[in-house]
Amino acid sequence: MLTLDLPTEPYWLDLPRGVRVEIRPVTTAVMAAAQAAAARRLGAVRATGEDLDPDLARGLAFAFLVKALARHAVTAWEGVGDAAGKPLPLSPEAVERLMDLDDIAAAFWDRATAPVAAVAAEGNG
Repeated sequence: MLTLDLPTEPYWLDLPRGVRVEIRPVTTAVMAAAQAAAARRLGAVRATGEDLDPDLARGLAFAFLVKALARHAVTAWEGVGDAAGKPLPLSPEAVERLMDLDDIAAAFWDRATAPVAAVAAEGNG
């Protein structure tokens, strides 16, 4: 039996390097918005006429998707500072810079999408 126990309120994710982010639940709407934004960005790169290696194109597509999901989902953060160690205010640009760190981006993706993946796995059992 499929149980719908997905989060309905924002919740915190612990990420590497002492970073924590609060995210809104990754609903169909949030994921679709992220996918649309990522597709637009990849399309813009391709429109420049640059010949993209297929592996690089896949890498860019995933990077753009993670960044877009973070922009749409992250509502607060802790443990992120500027070069002087002062807490950095949350902004879309700063969230994207955080997602440029591979270990952070991978952990964010895995943890943000885990509730949906768990329900999907349960439904396929």
